[in-house]
Amino acid sequence: MNRSYVGAIVCLNLLCAGVFAGEALITKDRPVKIMPVGDSITEGKYTQGGYRQPLLQLLKSGGYEVTFVGKEDNGEAANETGFSKGMTNANHEGYGSARIVMLLNGGTVEGHTALPIKTTMENNKPDVVLVMLGTNDVMGGVPAKTMQETMEKLLDGIFAANKDAAVVLASIPPITRPGLEAKNKAVDEYNRLVPKIVEKEQGKGRKIAFADMHSVFPNGEGLTGDKVHPNAEGYKGMAALWYSVLTATANNPD
Repeated sequence: MNRSYVGAIVCLNLLCAGVFAGEALITKDRPVKIMPVGDSITEGKYTQGGYRQPLLQLLKSGGYEVTFVGKEDNGEAANETGFSKGMTNANHEGYGSARIVMLLNGGTVEGHTALPIKTTMENNKPDVVLVMLGTNDVMGGVPAKTMQETMEKLLDGIFAANKDAAVVLASIPPITRPGLEAKNKAVDEYNRLVPKIVEKEQGKGRKIAFADMHSVFPNGEGLTGDKVHPNAEGYKGMAALWYSVLTATANNPD
């Protein structure tokens, strides 16, 4: 088995299970709309479909009736990012170079415009929101505490729009490019805050789970040559972890 998948399953059994206590966020007897929210990693930069393509395949083969929602890659030329070729359900809310605040308040980067999260929620009406953001904040020098505060506002926007929504909040992958060691330390600093954000949100009675996405990339394995974005195997490992958290089962691709 690929080590990325191993990292995902280990996270489920040893770390993530303690956060969401084994509760499945989706069931096979009910159709579900899932909205992936993030940056270029959610877009799938360098690998068509990113984690979304293998995740959709895992969910479908697992017997779940799932539809991805979001305005990007939805078939309209103005919203095509170019990273979803071959996907029949390519919708998402991933924007290259986006920081957390852009998904909160709306904004434009790389020619694509995110709407404020409350508007995005109202337009797409997702049952589940997958959130992984922070890499561009780290690259831009945004302090971890500010990232935490902005992420909590983003979550407030999601739950204000739909108090019954379920959210999976993920830590972010490492940055292992030579010369960016300080950035990787900032990644670790932010990632230590993510489970605390989840626990705080759970204390408010909100349905939210933690996905330790950082664990999918042990020693930087599963990253492309830029040492920031996942490669195809890394995206598959991410998909396995999302699947595990959503279904509260240890997915074994073998």
